[in-house]
Amino acid sequence: MGAGALSKRRRPSFLKRLLSKKLDTAWSKKIRQYGCCEVCGKTKPLNAHHFHGRRVRSTRWELDNGFCLCVGCHKYSTDLSAHETPACFTFWAIERRGQKWFDDLLIKKNTIVKFIDADYEDIIKRIEKG
Repeated sequence: MGAGALSKRRRPSFLKRLLSKKLDTAWSKKIRQYGCCEVCGKTKPLNAHHFHGRRVRSTRWELDNGFCLCVGCHKYSTDLSAHETPACFTFWAIERRGQKWFDDLLIKKNTIVKFIDADYEDIIKRIEKG
C-alpha cells in the first residue's frame, strides 16, 4: 500500500475531527448564551454541560441536551452538581424541563446515528439558528 492510499484513508477522520471540534464550539457557545447558571443564577464563569455525555453522538449537539451551569454547579458543589451528585442533578433536570423532555431525549440518546460530512454542516446551521 502506497503512502497516497494511507493519507486518503486518514483524511475523512481528520476532517470529521475538525468538523466535530467546530460543532462542539458552536454548541458550547449557544448553551452558554443562556447567560447564567440554570441552577443558581451566577453569571460567571459558565460551562456548557451535556446531560448525556459527549460520547453519545446522537445527542452530542442537541441543544435540548445542554445546560448552562456555573463551574460550581457543573463540577464541584456537593449539594447539586451535574458531576458530583448526578442522581440529584437528574431529578432537578426533570423537575425543570419535564418528564416529556427527559423521555424524548432518552429516545434520541438510544438512537444509532452515522453522520456523513454534509450532516455536520446542517447541524452547525441548526445550532446557530437555535
